[in-house]
Amino acid sequence: MAIVLISILVVAVIVAAFFLLPVRTVNASESRSISYQAGVENLDLRFRADVSGVNITFEELDNAIATVNVSAIGGAGVFALPDLFNLTLDYTVRDRVMNATIDIDTFGGGWPWHPWLHINCDVRIDPSVRVGLNVKTGVGKILVKTEHGVIFDALNLEAVTGGVRADLTEDVVIGGNVSVRTVTGGTELLWENVVVNGNTIVNLMTTTGGIAADIRQAAMLSSNVTLNAHATTGGISFAIEIRGHIGAKIESATTLGGVDVDRQVGFSGTKSPLQSNNYPDDTNIEATLETTTGGVGIDAKYNP
Repeated sequence: MAIVLISILVVAVIVAAFFLLPVRTVNASESRSISYQAGVENLDLRFRADVSGVNITFEELDNAIATVNVSAIGGAGVFALPDLFNLTLDYTVRDRVMNATIDIDTFGGGWPWHPWLHINCDVRIDPSVRVGLNVKTGVGKILVKTEHGVIFDALNLEAVTGGVRADLTEDVVIGGNVSVRTVTGGTELLWENVVVNGNTIVNLMTTTGGIAADIRQAAMLSSNVTLNAHATTGGISFAIEIRGHIGAKIESATTLGGVDVDRQVGFSGTKSPLQSNNYPDDTNIEATLETTTGGVGIDAKYNP
């Protein structure tokens, strides 16, 4: 009986390997664009993908507000359909606001039968428009890289399985709240001399994975910033460097893990809470760091 079961198991493995092994090489791509339209001032972009890495960048475009390019590179299995992905792009304009939706569907193309296939999407946006960005991918990493002067009305990034990184460079304007989250994967935020319009809430979340936030603010803030970082299973690395009339307060909590202060310059307190010597000041950054299973590492510096 045992020999029969082993034989059946071996045959099943061989059959599964035959179906899953890449039997053909794939190198396919497809591009679309959102045409420039006079009078459009805002772009409300909703992006959804089941399996795809997503790179979002900002640059001046010729006769376009945004472009999208999807590429599929790797190998496909015996059951892979000819169309490996389906890209749809729809947009409408109303009251100087362009509402756009980008969807990438790969499960319909038989993705489970070619796991060696890498799907990637590059989205480029012209920085001349204000952007409301809502991005979600099932499997894949999201990377947002900004340029000087980019204006966000809102920024929401979510990866179910994969990492998310938002790089907000100098003079980027945030006019709404920011949400960066993953279910399984790391969450990263780089923030350097960002301009905020109104009290801003920044939420960084992961269920399984770490959170890394690096905040550097020397330019004056017009209002307060509230930053919430929450990890269920994973550590939190938090670095902040502020100058002038910007205050900061950091509160930390862990269930299983410790709070380590790697550097503390111009901040008072022991582990939690920590606050800059000028706190509260004209404007402040209030940070709450919470993890259930994992440690919290803090690097805090204030220079008057």
